[in-house]
Amino acid sequence: MSKPRSRTRSENAVDPLPSSRPILSATTAFSVLLVVRLLSAAYATIPDCDEVFNFWEPAHYLSHGHGLQTWEYSPEYAIRSWAYIGLHSLATRAISLLPSTPTKTHEFYGLRVLLALSCAYAETRLYSAVSTAINRRVGLLYLIFTVCAAGMFHSAAAFLPSTFAMYTTMLGTAAFLRRQTVRGVFWFALGGLLGWPFSLAMCVPFVVEEVVVGALGGRLAGTVGRFIKGGIVSLVLLGAIVAADYVAYRKLEVIPLNIVLYNVFGGEGKGPDIYGTEPWWFYMANLALNFNVLLPLALVSAPLLALHCVLSRTTATGSTRTLAAAAPFYLWLAIFTAQPHKEERFMFVLYPALCLNAALSHHTALALCRALSSRLPARSVFNWAVLVVPPILAAALSLSRVLAVTTAYSAPLHIYAALPPTASGNLCLAKEWYRFPSHYLLPEDVRAKFVSSAFDGLLPGEFYESAGRDGTWMLPRGMNDRNQPDPEKYITLPLCDYVVESYFAGHGDYEAGAEPDLVLDEAWEELYCEAFLDAARTPMLGRTLWVPGAPDVRRWGRYCLFGRRKERVDVNTFFIGS
Repeated sequence: MSKPRSRTRSENAVDPLPSSRPILSATTAFSVLLVVRLLSAAYATIPDCDEVFNFWEPAHYLSHGHGLQTWEYSPEYAIRSWAYIGLHSLATRAISLLPSTPTKTHEFYGLRVLLALSCAYAETRLYSAVSTAINRRVGLLYLIFTVCAAGMFHSAAAFLPSTFAMYTTMLGTAAFLRRQTVRGVFWFALGGLLGWPFSLAMCVPFVVEEVVVGALGGRLAGTVGRFIKGGIVSLVLLGAIVAADYVAYRKLEVIPLNIVLYNVFGGEGKGPDIYGTEPWWFYMANLALNFNVLLPLALVSAPLLALHCVLSRTTATGSTRTLAAAAPFYLWLAIFTAQPHKEERFMFVLYPALCLNAALSHHTALALCRALSSRLPARSVFNWAVLVVPPILAAALSLSRVLAVTTAYSAPLHIYAALPPTASGNLCLAKEWYRFPSHYLLPEDVRAKFVSSAFDGLLPGEFYESAGRDGTWMLPRGMNDRNQPDPEKYITLPLCDYVVESYFAGHGDYEAGAEPDLVLDEAWEELYCEAFLDAARTPMLGRTLWVPGAPDVRRWGRYCLFGRRKERVDVNTFFIGS
């Protein structure tokens, strides 16, 4: 009779297990991830107007010849890469050629599906690498956490450089964990040069770890050689990006350098801080909303690893690759917490690292609990509680968060479907300008315009319309990098054929006339409306989570698409502020 297999130390520790296989196959993991990410593509909202005006709109311009232009795309400033936009625009044009995609809306959601596919692939690669290079149980926990995290749901299919860098950071991390140095350098370079240059900081712990291991093992020359190869590949990549942007701007620009110069050395009255600053705890609050119990788990991962190392009297938990995998989370959080200007999308690159650190922390806690609970009478119950409670709690809170957001703020993605396919003219946006989801959701002959509202900053202009897409290099009027308003960006209401507006009853701005309420204007007829959360009158819990069966404490307004009534009326009554 064979003896039952005893549990080895390495199954509970977080040291490398190069010969181990993932608990779930890569195909199974990818299938699960893809289903969840496709739900993101279909239902995730667009909470950041930067995604629309700086990425969806330029892509629409390349694909369809018209779109809204921000100052970042003015050749005078050139801090956005047309190479990045061009790749996504090519994807939407390819989607438009499919026989089943007759509208631009299909291009919009088709691109989101491709982004979801990319995210699922990158997550699968990281899952496999963590399982084989660190520990397969850590890999499974990472998979569970990334699948159920609300933050990953919201970021997975976003058309943003920070999301693109999130993909490449996962692929680069997976490569470094497998000691594929050249490939790791390439992925981090791709994310930093084509996407967001600051994401290059995430590779620093892996570079340091490779150099240290190479030096201690007497293989430093080989390590340096691999980094040189990776550097050559990165320079070739940079050359291709600069060449593409040269064609677009018709001048030599190194966009990653421009981004760094603007954000770090913007000068007095310039730079990101003019768009608002936040307290140091902003990211902690935001990450708590999107990752709930996973955030404290990630924050204590390093102390738990150190404690386990001391108690077990081994350096296994101090494996260099484990430390390198855990360090980027702390590095990124420290760098961006120190910056006064904070935005949720800046954390997207961090999200997979947070899930990985939470997995390391949870796995290490399980090992510690097994050791400390050996004398408890109900230790199996205790150990099972430690095992299952965090994932279940994380999944439940994340689902509640996703449902709260999607049920409250999805109206801007839906109402434009009420426009007739043959519609033409101007669709005007007033106080709801920042929720516009792009021309991809409008008929081809409808143009988005702005009418005056309480907003007093710089709104986007319009790309010059030409068959040759000359708007990529032509100098637009009325642009500045100081967020100073330009009156030419507005039109008057009589020139509008459609209006998108929201109405929230009892708001002081309406009653005081500070922001005219177009929804109540008799010159317009309602084409379609949806409920939209009135965040100002909804308690914090109602804004944060959705609880099935509980009394709905949320307060609602209306988000509406209006068309001009056919009756002839006095146009002098329609001017904003009249």
